[in-house]
Amino acid sequence: MKKQIYLLFTLLICLTSCSQNVSSSLDESLNYFEKNWTDSAKSSFKNKPENDAVTELHMTVGMWIRNNWIRHGNDSLVQQFNNIGIYHPDDISSIILTSLHRKLNHKDLNLEEQAQHYINYWKPIIENDEKSKTIAFENYKKYKVGGKINIYYPVNTNNGESNAVIYENNKGWIFNAKTDLKITGIIKEKYFINSETNVFFKIEITEKSKEKIKVLMQEMKIGNTYDFQLDKLTID
Repeated sequence: MKKQIYLLFTLLICLTSCSQNVSSSLDESLNYFEKNWTDSAKSSFKNKPENDAVTELHMTVGMWIRNNWIRHGNDSLVQQFNNIGIYHPDDISSIILTSLHRKLNHKDLNLEEQAQHYINYWKPIIENDEKSKTIAFENYKKYKVGGKINIYYPVNTNNGESNAVIYENNKGWIFNAKTDLKITGIIKEKYFINSETNVFFKIEITEKSKEKIKVLMQEMKIGNTYDFQLDKLTID
């Protein structure tokens, strides 16, 4: 463990002390690490299993990549990844580190295969988000100001504390009156923020099946009015 921590600090010192050259391509990124890392750092990195090596550096060197090259770096590097369908900074930094590990081990980078892994990961998430936004917008048009609405939440309990949550994918969830939360209220206002699909209701709560349970870590009391984003919200 001490050896691993020492290595992480060594890598970060190498990166912060050397010139802050902003890479404009994947090749430049790999060359940068090969030039500026010590031989012992490169040896330690390349001799670990690929997944372990990349995962261990995600919050250290990976964060350095995201902060210096992706968020505040050269648009050309980001555009190269965008062109192959990669947009998330975490994915870009992971591909850079994976490619470095493969290059140091004289392996094919298989860039398209790496990209496809992340594209496949995000595809169902994006599709679910689009479907949820469509449903939210339909509900936004359907319900009127002054009308009654019921909201249903699954409830999670950790360390004796219960909290009503929203599942990213609630397709298989079925409301259980004994364990879950139902809120009834009156719609006082309808509005959207930035986009017509990012829709909200301002609701005055008239009933709450379990008064003490927080909603998304927020206390909600009968008689008060709160803002509810409709995306992924289960209502009738």
